[in-house]
Amino acid sequence: MRKKTPFLILGVLLLLSLGCTITLPSIPLPEVPTLETGPMQEYREEIPLETATETTVNIRIGVGELTLEPGDPETLFSGLFRTNVSAWVPTIVRETGRLTVEQPSVRGVPQPGAENEWEIRLAPRVPLRLRVTLGAARGRLDLTGLALTDLSIETGASDLTVRTAGPNPATLERFLLRAGAANAEITGIGYLRPRRVSVEGGVGSLTLDFAGPWTESADIDIKAGVGSITLRFPQDVGARVLVEGNLGNIQADPEWRLSGSTYVNKAYGTSPTTLNVTLLSGIGNVRIETSQ
Repeated sequence: MRKKTPFLILGVLLLLSLGCTITLPSIPLPEVPTLETGPMQEYREEIPLETATETTVNIRIGVGELTLEPGDPETLFSGLFRTNVSAWVPTIVRETGRLTVEQPSVRGVPQPGAENEWEIRLAPRVPLRLRVTLGAARGRLDLTGLALTDLSIETGASDLTVRTAGPNPATLERFLLRAGAANAEITGIGYLRPRRVSVEGGVGSLTLDFAGPWTESADIDIKAGVGSITLRFPQDVGARVLVEGNLGNIQADPEWRLSGSTYVNKAYGTSPTTLNVTLLSGIGNVRIETSQ
């Protein structure tokens, strides 16, 4: 019995023999508006301390540059904002126990030369629950002296440095860091006095320096992404790094001892405090160091 040729193949051959073409309907792409630039404008805002108790401070900047540092003890919030894009003028909302400083979410591509600079100062006396969110922005945060009880930092495609050089007057219950496509360096984590640290690395480069006077032991959870992470520990504080995942992409200084899937430093088991680190290692590179 002779097999029949499928109708689909016959139809294609017929179209080719006739020299026919098939034109697909075009799909119009949505137009992206342009954010126009103008003269540089400067805005100032201050909120007095008054009788403020613990305050949640939310800072969200999508594009530009953020500088944050301690300020006048009698002023809860002081902000200086410079921008030449009127759509980027921040909104500042003060409510009971809460302060929000936010760059408006506007759709559009900024013209060349667009600028957006924030300088924010917070009172060092008031207990703060601080949340900072950066998109495609540069961040320079000096947390020295701020009374932080909770700290959350989330970044996108940003360049971030966080510095702490003096003891936190409060107890930091949690420090959460989510780093996307960022180059980030966090130094002096021990000065923050955190009880719990959670870090999620992305596709960029991340350095975590745990320097500082650790007066209590702490639990530290780190998820390494596809980028590179450097973990730097003080030599006088015991540290134990339990690796879950790929051990092959981890490099450690010679004084670190590996047993099974756990690295420990020389001070482990002898110092009064211990940093218990759980590292979920992916396909990125991880370096474990001892600070000098």
